[in-house]
Amino acid sequence: MANVPIKMIAYHHDHLYPLACRDVAPEGIDLTFDRSAPLAALYDDPSYQAGETSLGLYMLRTSQGYRDYVGLPIFPMRQFRHRCFLVKRGSPHVGLDLKSLEGKRVGMDGWPNSGNTWTRVMLREAGVDIWKIEWVIAPVEGPAAAPRSDVPPLDVPSNVSAGPVGKSLVDLTLSGEIDVLVTAFLPKGFYEADSPLVHMLPDYRADERAYLQRVGYCPAHHLVTVRRDVIERNPWMIRSLFEAFETSKRTWREQRRKLQDTSPWVLTDLEESAALFGGDWNPYGLEPNLRMLTDFTQDQFAQKLVQAPVDPAAAFADFTRLMQA
Repeated sequence: MANVPIKMIAYHHDHLYPLACRDVAPEGIDLTFDRSAPLAALYDDPSYQAGETSLGLYMLRTSQGYRDYVGLPIFPMRQFRHRCFLVKRGSPHVGLDLKSLEGKRVGMDGWPNSGNTWTRVMLREAGVDIWKIEWVIAPVEGPAAAPRSDVPPLDVPSNVSAGPVGKSLVDLTLSGEIDVLVTAFLPKGFYEADSPLVHMLPDYRADERAYLQRVGYCPAHHLVTVRRDVIERNPWMIRSLFEAFETSKRTWREQRRKLQDTSPWVLTDLEESAALFGGDWNPYGLEPNLRMLTDFTQDQFAQKLVQAPVDPAAAFADFTRLMQA
């Protein structure tokens, strides 16, 4: 019997390269990656059967009754958020604590996005009143993107507004129209010596380690989803994909411990991460991620993104059932 073809959208994550290069292959599946298409294309283009998807979007869609995709607790992208606060070089906000953001204008590139939701989770955990911040929504750089068809309609709170047409968050920060911008993907030129933008929290690594000690996880931003009709025809596929992604991640980690070409200190980082996280800083599966997912869905409700918090067990019920079959 021929393998089932699966075309998947994903970013260029290192730990997916063994899968993308076919050093690792899911049993019974001919898996190919498209790493050039935007993630939102998964919902618009029927030629894709699977994709890396926003965790926030998946939970929003689940809360609204959508069941067209099956979520797998495989998390391609995780990131702490303390590193994401940027300010103009020389700003008086450099080195201040997060509480100082109350009463300030802070820019984001979207309101329901996973990363921005996690930013507000982090702020609330630090005792910051997010309703006392004036949030400004604009693209990080360049013109605003076209409206996304994969994002359900959403009312935003009264302290959230759109930025001026034609201006990016970088523009607004440099002109002083906002105090701080938040972005997971740092602007072009940020790593140049003369970058006009700097981290608000210069020792963000220490802040992130302290956060880890309090909450016990690195926040997941994206997960893997597969079209439900594909899973219903091939329910065995869930286990095959899960095991292949686990193997790819393990293979990548073993290769980096040997080759160490990502950075001169990648081995130090891998050793430190193993010590802090108990071996795997990016665990897959529902059980090891239950606290993280519960914190996220509870805070989606607290942030008025959903009418009621989504139960993570229900969101991944199909995965659990098929893995146990």
